[in-house]
Amino acid sequence: MDQRICIKFCVKNKIKCADAFRMLTVAYGEATLDRSNVYRWYKMFSEGREDVNDEERAGRPSTSTIDENIDEVKKIVLANRRITVREVAEDLNISIGLCHSIFYQ
Repeated sequence: MDQRICIKFCVKNKIKCADAFRMLTVAYGEATLDRSNVYRWYKMFSEGREDVNDEERAGRPSTSTIDENIDEVKKIVLANRRITVREVAEDLNISIGLCHSIFYQ
């Protein structure tokens, strides 16, 4: 997100995209966004975008670790100690990774 703020700053100050990319490369080195992403963000800010955060995406919400899910996992496991992580994840429609995290927290 820091780099997006820098790109937005460059747009507001009428610094060319190529120069902005060069400055980002000096400042961030190998961690710099790739050229196509810098140009994409530069274009969006040039067209009036103000927000530096990503747009909402389709899919599972990032709030799937809420207490309700943790409680549900506990209930399912207490009811059947032999159930697998995969089965619990499928029952609750959460990722296996998230379910695994809940199991071992």
